[in-house]
Amino acid sequence: MSARVICTIVVLLYLMSVLKASCPGVVPPKGRQIRTDCNSSRLNKDAQKHLESTITTRVVPALYSVVFFLGLPSNGIALWVLSKAKKMPSTILLINLAIADLMFMLALPFKITYYFMENNWIFGEPLCRIVTAVFYGNMYCSVLFLTGISIDRYIGLVHPFCSKSLRDWRLYTGASIGIWIMGVAAVSGFTMVPQTKCFIDPHRVTCHDIWAHCQGYDWYTLYFLGLFIMVFAVPLLIILFCYLRIFVTLAKKRESYRRVIGLLSLVLLTFILCFTPSNILLVLHYLETSWERHNHLYIWYMLALCLTSLNSCIDPFIYYYVSSDFWTLVKETLCIHRAGNSTSSQSTKKTKLTSSSEREMLTSGV
Repeated sequence: MSARVICTIVVLLYLMSVLKASCPGVVPPKGRQIRTDCNSSRLNKDAQKHLESTITTRVVPALYSVVFFLGLPSNGIALWVLSKAKKMPSTILLINLAIADLMFMLALPFKITYYFMENNWIFGEPLCRIVTAVFYGNMYCSVLFLTGISIDRYIGLVHPFCSKSLRDWRLYTGASIGIWIMGVAAVSGFTMVPQTKCFIDPHRVTCHDIWAHCQGYDWYTLYFLGLFIMVFAVPLLIILFCYLRIFVTLAKKRESYRRVIGLLSLVLLTFILCFTPSNILLVLHYLETSWERHNHLYIWYMLALCLTSLNSCIDPFIYYYVSSDFWTLVKETLCIHRAGNSTSSQSTKKTKLTSSSEREMLTSGV
């Protein structure tokens, strides 16, 4: 009799586990944000602790504020000066990089307000999707334009005899348009699913930070893993290859390229330090199955994103401002505006400056 009871209990427990696993309301959640059930309207204590922590409500918005107030004027000045220079193939990539960094800056005030208000989004669902897409899209576009700049330098320094045929402004313009199209396509997933989540206890509307993984959203995991491969892993390998070949080529030359090698090393190190942590944590988020450990990774991921955003205000200083010819162009442009010189005089100076700085543009980015 007791054996029958035990068997009955075992069967009932098995059936209950099957029904629970097949329940359409809740599925095993996946994502890089804090996890919650599909239909949950209440924040668990662990998620609430992270959303209201000093790191997310004070440190993160403070870091974004520094990036915004440094990056907006520095990229704006760089774009203004580059627009005055003669349009060369490498200049096209630099202009687009500055545009991508500036567009990234436009998303930061909304993110800063959101985090200062303890992760409470007040701008509505449509703007949440747009800001999230702009934030990540221009970050990915920056990676692709930095990859293009490394390829341009590789062609100019390692294969100088082929550079005239390969470094064509029409080719670079087409490549830039292609990068923007890839950037838009890469973030299209953000506009296809709701990014806000409303809670009643406590009252809060989150934007992108709370991921309620419901039925039909399984593709989202593959989507982000695809982004990791296509807009970070592959570009990183290309950048490493290009700069390592450049280092080997410059080391074989008799001239002293110590400053150039040091500058290119700084560029490579900046890219690795700024983009690697956030992308590695992105993968860890999707591989993690424990809710508690997953939510602890959220804090580190927020800090890693701040480090990634820092790249947008570092770019002008390592790609534009390090060049003496860039500052020459700044002075001449200001003098032209003050003196009210004619357009023909301005064009003459631009041509002279650009032709004399072509070699430095390959190495310094200007």
